Amino acid sequence: MTKRLDSSNSITAENTPLDFPCEFPIKAMVHSTEQARSAVFGAVAEHVSFDVDNDVRRRPSRNGRFESITISVKVESRGQLERIYGDIRSLDVVLMTL
Repeated sequence: MTKRLDSSNSITAENTPLDFPCEFPIKAMVHSTEQARSAVFGAVAEHVSFDVDNDVRRRPSRNGRFESITISVKVESRGQLERIYGDIRSLDVVLMTL
């Protein structure tokens, strides 16, 4: 049986299953445009450094209109990870985060 999260067992900064610092894949789904990629790269770069050639993977959708972007970065805390995802989610070009 799958345990559902509620206020008594939700994930918090104190009980996160991740051990920080750690490598974490930041994932976003965007329209397949240079503007979208640049916006996501810029939002992540505000928080952590990464190398576009080595730390970024892009996968186009079947029809090529969309793409998923995965940026592998070293994060220092759950708070930092939440700030990164908050900034990415606030971008108009981002359709979904994972």
